[in-house]
Amino acid sequence: MLDPSADFPSVPIDLRPTPDRRREVRPIKRILTVSSGKGGVGKTTFAVNFALSLSTVAPTILVDLDTGTSSIRSGIDAPVPRDLYHFFRKDVPLADCVTTLPAALDREGRYRNFGFVAGPKHLIDDITNFGEAAKAKLIHAINRLPATYVVLDMKAGLDANVIDFLPYSNSGILLFTPQLPAATLAASDIVKAILFRKLRILFAPGSPVYRRGSLSPRDPKTIQDMLDSVEDVYDDAIPNIDAFLSELSATLGDSPLVDLLRESVEDFRVYYVLNMFNGVRESFETAIEPFVGNLVEHVSARLKITNLGWIVKNDGIHEANRRRCPVLLAPEAAPAAPRGPSAVERELQSLEKAFLHLDPEPAAPAPAVRAAFRAADSRRPLDRQLESLRAMYADQREAGVRENFSYVTHRALHLIEGIRASEFGETRICNRDEILAHLLPENDEMPEPML
Repeated sequence: MLDPSADFPSVPIDLRPTPDRRREVRPIKRILTVSSGKGGVGKTTFAVNFALSLSTVAPTILVDLDTGTSSIRSGIDAPVPRDLYHFFRKDVPLADCVTTLPAALDREGRYRNFGFVAGPKHLIDDITNFGEAAKAKLIHAINRLPATYVVLDMKAGLDANVIDFLPYSNSGILLFTPQLPAATLAASDIVKAILFRKLRILFAPGSPVYRRGSLSPRDPKTIQDMLDSVEDVYDDAIPNIDAFLSELSATLGDSPLVDLLRESVEDFRVYYVLNMFNGVRESFETAIEPFVGNLVEHVSARLKITNLGWIVKNDGIHEANRRRCPVLLAPEAAPAAPRGPSAVERELQSLEKAFLHLDPEPAAPAPAVRAAFRAADSRRPLDRQLESLRAMYADQREAGVRENFSYVTHRALHLIEGIRASEFGETRICNRDEILAHLLPENDEMPEPML
């Protein structure tokens, strides 16, 4: 199993508050959001252990933005001297609200580069539902946190205090589980919300886009009406962004902006992790298929979707949470006896026949069927996801919880090192004007496809 620390050496740093630390501002390499459409999918448990795993590579701070539940505080048995209450009410710098692990939880110091910012002890309405000024203050502080990686544990669902913290060019990490189909469908709504946030910023009245290309002053209302139709789930006149692009092309004619938007949608990255993984068939049928299908039907078939891995269903995770000791900090159990893959392999072959209509035997391909299948845009994303599931199973068939987190972490680090910063997470949380500046650089006649 791949160990991320083998390829990405640790950078020693002490995150404990000191009088001089505020002068030591290290550049943030990546801010990674962990979100879900609904509660109950194990989002905070994943965020805590994922941040712990990242901290073995470089300094990592986990921020609890699910402030109504204090889940991170409840899940880690560590004294919290300062939290978001002190940041908002007492004006304490966010970097001085970072809590590190006590020696009792991290006896070997493996996670010395991990810290977390806890939510308040109890529900405080103006902190849980903070306004625009407080949001801007928090965003500014998160952007300046002295860590290489910042993981944001978002609250479940969708509102301005979730959307405004998410990346503008990718989904961040979406978490869902085969056990909660409604949460799986809600996760795809996050992707839709991010894309529409950008489209509304780009086509808002007064946007610089109307001073370029073929757009005229009357176009804002036309385009906004079209966006309203796409976003309205009760209006099927324009069912998704692909149909919106077709309508926009018919309205604007041969416009470079339409080509830009089409390329931008195709470049948008969606990343997800399956939690409580309990079999390939169940995961595909009850999680992956409805998730991808909802994206294709209501958002776009052009999106690039990546499965970062899964976390197996394991009673040890629940026990670790009950003891307020994250599973990566818990003592390792004796290794289980190797499990045979035959049952799962049979499931995969059955899935190929049922969903892809392909012969699983390499010696007897069905090229005509395969070509017809791949020609249908609405099915191609499912094809790719099943292929990804097969590849991951081949690599992780004997993996447990710890190996699962190592695998997800290694894939995340590979993305961070190998692609543009805008394609996975973000280097800083951007406000409306900054997003527009990225989308429409002032010195360019036509903006680059950076949606």
